[in-house]
Amino acid sequence: MGSINSLQHFYIINCHSLKSFPEDYTPTDLKTLYIRNCKKLEFIKPAEKRHRYAFLENLCIGNSCDSLTSLSLYLIPKLRFLSIWDCANLESLLKPEGIQEHLTSLEALEIRDCPSLVYFPKGGLPTPNLTSIWLSNCKNLKSLPDQLQTLKNLQSMFLNKCPELESHPDGGWPSNLSLFCVTFCDKLMLGKEWGLHGLDRLSHLEIEGKCENMESFPKEKLLPRNLNSLRISGFMDLKYLDSMGLQHLSALKRLDISCCDQLQSLPEDGLPSSLSFLFIKERSLLKSKLRNKKGKHWSKIAHISCIEIDEELIS
Repeated sequence: MGSINSLQHFYIINCHSLKSFPEDYTPTDLKTLYIRNCKKLEFIKPAEKRHRYAFLENLCIGNSCDSLTSLSLYLIPKLRFLSIWDCANLESLLKPEGIQEHLTSLEALEIRDCPSLVYFPKGGLPTPNLTSIWLSNCKNLKSLPDQLQTLKNLQSMFLNKCPELESHPDGGWPSNLSLFCVTFCDKLMLGKEWGLHGLDRLSHLEIEGKCENMESFPKEKLLPRNLNSLRISGFMDLKYLDSMGLQHLSALKRLDISCCDQLQSLPEDGLPSSLSFLFIKERSLLKSKLRNKKGKHWSKIAHISCIEIDEELIS
């Protein structure tokens, strides 16, 4: 392989017996490395030299590299996109002690189905240009990266099925966050201390999960005033939509409510006048009060141009 100097994109798939790369192979032109279903392959060895993957930009590792328990991003300084999934033994991303430089190339970080992942580098991610984080089905992950508020370019964050996550970041959220989805992270109790109301650029918010003991939503000053789209799902105890938490959402255009079986009432003064789309799905007690334009609460939503209840368009 040492003679293939111009190799830029390398895909290794279903090579179940493959164990290693050549010792003397330094892929200086390699931009993309994709590894899937190669469990015996040892991607980065403990004594790996930093320059080996000095120009790699895209790294995907899926259901592979069982020997990989930690990954130092400093071994791949030009990395732009990192996707890791089904790596059963990955425990951490590391930042070597004494190194202060930032990894300015990384734009997107995705980690899925890594049940052993517990922590991120101490002191936060050294990735000032990161724009997207996706964490899904990491069953033992207890906390988000430190100092998230320093990631000024972070625009989207997806947190899904991380049941041990139980606290929001101490320093708050990135100020330019525009899309935020939290699904089935039931120890993350949504409240004012999250500081979402200060995120002036947040336009799309999704929250899905039990949210036990939350009978009313949203609390006053919980959501940012520039929110454009809101989706809530699976709130098992939700009974009311709170007018004090909705009345200042003057930019809200779309509201999705699903699997909130106990929801029975809309705010007395109605929903925000800016709403153009209202979607209500499944067994909500509220549906009968909105059907056929004759229900008890119809006057509160009559101004909305598109209303869909259980996939039936009624306006």
